[in-house]
Amino acid sequence: MDLPALEELLTRLKSLPITEKGEANIFSLGARGHYENPVSDLLAFFIDPDAQHGLNTLVLEALLECLSAPVDASLLSPPAREVMTQEGTRIDLLLESEEWVMALENKIWHQQNNPFTDYSGYLEQKYPDKKSLLLVLSPEGQAPAGWTGISYSMFISVLSPKLGMACISSPLNKWQVLLREFMLHLRSLMSKNTIAAETETFVLENLLNIQEAVLLKNAVVKSLQEDGLRFLTEHFSDRGYEVATALNHWEGYPALRFWLSHWVSESYVVLFLDRTPGRQFEVRTYICNLTTPTLQHQARQMLIPALHDDCWKEKSDSVFTIVSRLSRKHEEKHLMFQRVAKALDQLNEFELHHER
Repeated sequence: MDLPALEELLTRLKSLPITEKGEANIFSLGARGHYENPVSDLLAFFIDPDAQHGLNTLVLEALLECLSAPVDASLLSPPAREVMTQEGTRIDLLLESEEWVMALENKIWHQQNNPFTDYSGYLEQKYPDKKSLLLVLSPEGQAPAGWTGISYSMFISVLSPKLGMACISSPLNKWQVLLREFMLHLRSLMSKNTIAAETETFVLENLLNIQEAVLLKNAVVKSLQEDGLRFLTEHFSDRGYEVATALNHWEGYPALRFWLSHWVSESYVVLFLDRTPGRQFEVRTYICNLTTPTLQHQARQMLIPALHDDCWKEKSDSVFTIVSRLSRKHEEKHLMFQRVAKALDQLNEFELHHER
């Protein structure tokens, strides 16, 4: 790909609609978070007023409010999972109260091919004196004839203010946080493809050019790393020091790591090429294996330059990081490598005179 074609590709990329990311939650991050059984297990737990969450009837009340059912929010026993009917089919959740009984089907996917007639017949036969509540909870709130459909969005809209009041009126605890995470997960299950059709079409039609651009970027970064290694090897040649290097990526951007092979610790200097809007390229010094307060103090005293932009501790104070940001006028290769060389020189002095 020639440069004019690459520039045109990048111009078109910038004009595409921005894809918004949904808020992550601990359930969506799990390997099985999108399957119906784990979601139904969590739903059963939070619906149970006597479970360890201590939220009492909060979730059950929200569920019944969605049904507009004027019934008492109480259960005789914990919600039953996978209840088998006479025909051998299984009801996701069965809730029983003194006055009513509910069959609740949780449908993450759109297909609703369950034997709903068998479910309702089971309730009528086994609980003839109780009011039957037939409910399908799903992303879009669809349900077969004779059943009530509730969408996740409706359920969340009713449950959310109830949870908010519970957080205000009682001390915050982990179950309130986990219920909020579960609600976020239900909301994420409703999400359709967030990538605009225009963007999807553009990427599919330009896969070859995009791949060529990625390969070009990788080649340029690799070449820059090799240039840096040559520059630094020459810089330390009079002392006979061997320079080592490694390429990492932080938040998608190249992080070129350099260190001197004779160092005993794991310390290193990074040239971080971050192009996030509002950010600058950085030279970061990582002083590692600071196992004592004395070493930590000496590292701060010796290595923090007068003109640095940031510094922080990591790994229980055993790693100290110093950051110097590079202005645009200092982004020429030799100027960046000079800053890396200076940081390596300073770090080398510390490594030679402070044994770990």
